[in-house]
Order: sequence, then C-alpha cells, then structure tokens
Amino acid sequence: MTTSTVKFSVVIPTTIDRGLILPHSVASVLKQTVQDFEILIIGDGTYEFTKEVIRDLMKKDSRIRFFDFEKHPRRGEENRHKVLMEEAKGKYISYLCDRDLMLPNHLETLEIYLSNYDFASTLNYSTLEESEVMFNGWKNLDNLEKPLLKLSCVGHRLDFYKKLPFGWRTTPKELRTDMYMWEQFLNQPECRSYFGLEFTIMWFHRGSHPGMSSKQRKVELMRWEKIIADKFLFQMKKEEAFKRVISDSDFRSQSLIIRLKGRKLSDVPNHLLKKIKKVLFRK
Repeated sequence: MTTSTVKFSVVIPTTIDRGLILPHSVASVLKQTVQDFEILIIGDGTYEFTKEVIRDLMKKDSRIRFFDFEKHPRRGEENRHKVLMEEAKGKYISYLCDRDLMLPNHLETLEIYLSNYDFASTLNYSTLEESEVMFNGWKNLDNLEKPLLKLSCVGHRLDFYKKLPFGWRTTPKELRTDMYMWEQFLNQPECRSYFGLEFTIMWFHRGSHPGMSSKQRKVELMRWEKIIADKFLFQMKKEEAFKRVISDSDFRSQSLIIRLKGRKLSDVPNHLLKKIKKVLFRK
C-alpha cells in the first residue's frame, strides 16, 4: 500500500495504437492550474509504438508512471482496480480518456467539489468531427437516478473508493463500463455526490466501432489545442455553445436542430421528451 503524497492521481487508460494521441491528452494534464498530481497511464494491450511514446513521456516528467497489462477481454477494469489499490498516491482520483483534453481548471474545479464530497463530476464541451463547432455537453444533467457520466468528467476520493464492495471490475457485455463503476458510488447511502455545472473537459465522441483512426484523432486534438490556446477564440466558442442552449435550437443535441412550434422545451410534457430522446439518441 502506498501513502498519500500528492493531491491528485490522474488515471489515463489506454490501449493498442494510442501512442499518436497520448502526448496531447497528457499535455492537457501538465497544463493544469493544480500541479500537485501524478499521472497513472494504464495500458490494456498497448502496441510497442505506444509503449515507446509513454516511455518518452516518462523521461520528460517524473510524475508520469506506466502500468503495462496484457489485453483484457473487456477494458482492463481489474487492472485499474489493482493500480488504485496498490499504487495510487493521490488524495483524489481523476480520470481522462486518452482521446479527450482537460481544460486548465479541471483539477482545480474537482478539488473544490471533492473537498466536501466523495464523488463528483464536471461537465464537458463536445465537438462536431472535422469542424470547429463546439457544443455544451448535456448527459451529466440527465436523471441522476441513472446518470450518464463521462469518464473524463468524474473524480472521487481515494479513501472512499477503498470502501466500495468491488471497485473497478469486469463489466457485463450489455452494460457500459464507466456507469457500471459509478453506480457503485451512487448506490452507497453514505456517498456524498455532487454534479457540478462547470465545463472543464473537451470530450471527443468515439463514434461507431471502430471510430476515427488515431491519425484522424490526432488532427482533431491538434485543432482544438490551438483553439483552446487562443483565449479570445475559445471564449467565442464557449459563447456560441451557450447561445445554442438558450435558444433551444439544438434540443440539447450535438448534431440535430429541432424546434417545437409554439412551445419551449420546458413546456413539453416529460413523457414526450423521453420519447423524442429515445428516437433521436436510440436510448
């Protein structure tokens, strides 16, 4: 068992050929306003090229550690559990999908939440592929009895994790890996949870299997890194995304534009909204 010596352990699960995009996700962690962290990259059947990239990242920053595991039948959940139980040094645990980017205030925001709660989530921005169009994410605002929390947005206290009945474990095929884990927290009566409204993650949709190639994904990440670095341009993108929400022009959708004539969304009966969402998002 390790003792807590840093504020955050940032867990980045990765696999196969993600060596092309890992430098970008890792770089977004290194730019955080909170610098008291370690980065735990957990490999799930990574190719040799990806391992070489990770080794190079480790040489450049001693806070990065790599845990190399063979490919798991699912997503290497037990390996995440092993690393958290035996290796993590952080008081708080944060996650980052290897294709996503943290905005500079992500860890700072999670620290505020987790200083009073055991489990917390921020919100995310999302994008249209191969474009510079940005949207406010919405899934974290759904029914909290069945939340749809993205991996990159979630954080929790390590001490509470160690009290859970199982922690990360192999997910049944019909269920979503992350939600299978988060429900363990939310099902504990003593778990204090908080779902914040701060947008701190740039989330990139995986798409239908196999999704974008790592080469295509790298282009997307580089595009948005430049936009984020330009404070004026990124501010404009955030304001455009907010305008889409308050105009009800996108029905909280990332790709479709719908208007319900004569009504605001808040006036539409809840059962009708559920039916529309089921059709649109195939839920």
